[in-house]
Amino acid sequence: LNLPPTTQILNRRGIQYIVRIMISRASILLILGLLWNVSGFGVPKRFVVTGASGYLGREIVNTILSDEQFNNAEILCLVRESRVEEECKYWGSKGTVKVMKYDMLDGGESIGNALSCLFDESDDECCIFHVASVFTPTEEHEQMALDNVKGAEDLMRAVGKFNADKIRVLLTSSMAGVRSGGQTPKNGMFYTEQDWNTEAKLGANWGASYQWSKAESEKRAWEIAKEKEIHFTSLCPSFIFGPPSSPETSESFSISTVSKWIFGETAVQSRLCVDVRDVAKAHVIAAAKQLTIGERIIVSTEVRIPSETMADELRLMATEMGIGEPDKIYPDTIFVGGLIKIGSKEVECSERMETLLDGFKVRSVEETMRDMAKVLLEMDRP
Repeated sequence: LNLPPTTQILNRRGIQYIVRIMISRASILLILGLLWNVSGFGVPKRFVVTGASGYLGREIVNTILSDEQFNNAEILCLVRESRVEEECKYWGSKGTVKVMKYDMLDGGESIGNALSCLFDESDDECCIFHVASVFTPTEEHEQMALDNVKGAEDLMRAVGKFNADKIRVLLTSSMAGVRSGGQTPKNGMFYTEQDWNTEAKLGANWGASYQWSKAESEKRAWEIAKEKEIHFTSLCPSFIFGPPSSPETSESFSISTVSKWIFGETAVQSRLCVDVRDVAKAHVIAAAKQLTIGERIIVSTEVRIPSETMADELRLMATEMGIGEPDKIYPDTIFVGGLIKIGSKEVECSERMETLLDGFKVRSVEETMRDMAKVLLEMDRP
């Protein structure tokens, strides 16, 4: 180039400066890559899912199977002994999926057996999704709550006996662990991952016992994770709705609730909620990200929409499909919200989800209700 000497010097210096930056950045990336591999935090090649036959558990398994980065990943589905045969038939065509019995109250024996089987085969990284817990209205709600806490504690203790560098645990907690209905947010405006449910009382009623169990299970899991140096993440979804991946065999409180709404058995209620497909996707994204280790992540929409809007979506789908009796679907017009009223920002989590989960966003409640109604109505088609 025919440039003045001064310009040539500036250009040379500019090029040298750019090269130094490139080398510096490349070095940083190389070091981070080495740390990733040395620390055993690579993309998991094996997964363990407790409660894998449930509404969310099965969706997580299907999400892993549909993600190309987990091609040929081994998935171990842990289910109640009474469901083993049925689950083996369901996953029979998926060669990378295995099923084992799981009892969350056996003192960690079944999760220990599962991990022993995995690490006898290879030393590859393993991610455990602890989804299993009891969420069913019952008069024995106090024992239900204690069982949920024991299940989480026993799993974490069992994991602590294995090579911590090769295992990470993702616990499915809940917004129930973040707040109770009338609890004042820590910041005085809306709930965040910094909030903990401190008001739910064990034994007060079924709802309170369940909320207490989610908060206590998560707290105990965090304590044991720190004690045993387990790589740990908790995800706190709000009320989970959405189409079940296998409607014929899926059972959940969410499915039965919406079924009653669709057929006019109970009023449609306003809920702070999130789609089961989005909760599953958030779990799977988090499993492959070093950034999420040590984080508590709320997975939810931020605003509770009116029951009238939800009822309208259900009626519309029933009318379009010509199934059921749309006129019988009716909204609850009494409940206006807890401490934070319907239509106001109840939780702040969208920006944090996007940052920690590669731009992840949840879908609208309207889309969730339409898709769920379509599946449930189709099941009732003559």
